[in-house]
Amino acid sequence: MKKYILAITMAATMAFGLTSCSKDDDKNNCDTCSALMMTIEICDNGDDTYTLTAGGQSETISLAELEGLAPDEFIGVICDLSNLTP
Repeated sequence: MKKYILAITMAATMAFGLTSCSKDDDKNNCDTCSALMMTIEICDNGDDTYTLTAGGQSETISLAELEGLAPDEFIGVICDLSNLTP
């Protein structure tokens, strides 16, 4: 009987240990690039808004402001244009 309880306890512990919260997954939902010796980052807030960070300043933008581009494409355009500027 002790082995049975121990096996169930170990299985339950492993099941809880291998699951993750959705909040944990949101941390990695950012795209970055470098332009003018600074990092520019856009992160999905999960509510059709994005946080755009550059030069230590952040701004929240809406999905509509991405003008039909995916977040990684949007930030790529920003970095490409910034790198063209002399």
